[in-house]
Amino acid sequence: MGKSRVKNRGLLRARTPRLSWMHFLFRKTDYPITGSHSCQAHRMLQHRALTHNTVVQTLGKILSVIIGWATVLAMTNYLGAAGFGSYTIMTAYLQFFGVAADLGLVLVSSQLFAERANDRERIFANLLGFRLTTSAIILVFAPFFIWLFPYSAVIKTGVVILTLSFLFVALLQVFTGLFQQALTMWRSVAGELLGRAALLAFVLAAIFEQRGILFVVIGVTVGSFLNLGLAALLSRGLVRLRVAFEKEYWQLIWQRSWPIALGVVFNLVYLKADTIILSFVRPEAEVGVYGAMYRVLEVLIAFPTMFAGILLPVLAGAWAAERYEEFRHTVSESFTAIVSVALPLAVGIAMTAPRIVGFLGEDFVRLGTDVLRLLGVATAIIFVGTFFGHVIVAMNRQRSILWAYALTALLSLVGYLVVIPVAGAVGAAAVTVAVELFIALLLYYYVRRYSLVSLLFRSLVPAFAASCGMATWLLVASFLPTLFFILSAMLIYGALLYLFGGFPRALVEEIFSFSRRGDNNRVE
Repeated sequence: MGKSRVKNRGLLRARTPRLSWMHFLFRKTDYPITGSHSCQAHRMLQHRALTHNTVVQTLGKILSVIIGWATVLAMTNYLGAAGFGSYTIMTAYLQFFGVAADLGLVLVSSQLFAERANDRERIFANLLGFRLTTSAIILVFAPFFIWLFPYSAVIKTGVVILTLSFLFVALLQVFTGLFQQALTMWRSVAGELLGRAALLAFVLAAIFEQRGILFVVIGVTVGSFLNLGLAALLSRGLVRLRVAFEKEYWQLIWQRSWPIALGVVFNLVYLKADTIILSFVRPEAEVGVYGAMYRVLEVLIAFPTMFAGILLPVLAGAWAAERYEEFRHTVSESFTAIVSVALPLAVGIAMTAPRIVGFLGEDFVRLGTDVLRLLGVATAIIFVGTFFGHVIVAMNRQRSILWAYALTALLSLVGYLVVIPVAGAVGAAAVTVAVELFIALLLYYYVRRYSLVSLLFRSLVPAFAASCGMATWLLVASFLPTLFFILSAMLIYGALLYLFGGFPRALVEEIFSFSRRGDNNRVE
């Protein structure tokens, strides 16, 4: 295989049966990858494992989203726009340090585990040692630098407390990569649910006992610690819990991680620079409105990351083994899956935004609706961009795409500096939509050029038709209470997607046929 392009174009362009994306997720494929019967059996088991892992994680994420939304709802009504603005500034500031410490190790760990399955314990131990060292070195500066900014004492104290939370999250990501590779993401989901439940409990306690924003910040840190603790406990069936400092492995990790880390830093510029710039030129209340709309949607962004993370070991393994036909088919069908979720999301948020904002409190109504509609479109685009970014990592070509992230970061920074002083939060949201579309198109171009993946956009017709039907229902069902209004729209979309051929009939049968096989990933 050549360095810049795939050598065997004939193999990549070989005809593959076109199935619905849901068929890809929940049913074995019918075409052979090789002439070996054992390979076909392995592929069948892998698809069923992927199915079970996806369903378990999706159900867990739905619960996590519900708890997350309940937490945001409680926080916004308790803190108000100005108080939530203070919390938004704390997290936006720390995310610059957190992303610098991240180094893309979730993606790198999944990639290394897939390539060196027989060396999982040593890889995990060195990843954990590497992450602990680098995170501690980078995050230690955050509590000191915050005192150089013209923020209130409450914000500065909150940053000091939250720094520990970011350290716990950084360590947690190594466990996430392990669980992704082992296709046992229920372990990660369990920890996330525990952490979110703990945070919600702290927020409710702060409300009933009038403890204030710093008590909420302590709850965030406690939730992160509980999440990490449960992940460490559940990892014992897969690896021995230890850290290692082997030069050979650290060099390998660094070689793989620094391009991703640099790309993530560029990504952070156009994701969080808007909040920091907004905090300098607009009151904290407006920052709070913008931050609250982001929080409503931020919990949803976990879904494409989860989905692409599950696929990453499969894609990386297929690419490394030069199974290009399998790689191409997986990317094509997965793209359809992502868009089939992102499209109704954007439509649904646009039509339900006034009701959603109303739940957050009176302080958020005036600006919140327009901001939420724009950020809903941006979130749908992020779904697609996140997927293509993971595909590039699976191809181990993250270095050669850094220019795209750097260019996007530069353009977004210019856009924010020009637009935010004039248009405030609404302008920031509009620029976010533009830059997310720009980077998603660049990533798609790169994936298509260097992997020769052919995406059939006609496969999106069922999702488009179902979204139109859902939008029609939302127009005529405005008399319904909000909860039933939203749930009915989801049911209508699912039913129409099924009728239009975007949903397989064998879903339940395939899920339970795998669950009876048990978990083969445990260490004896």
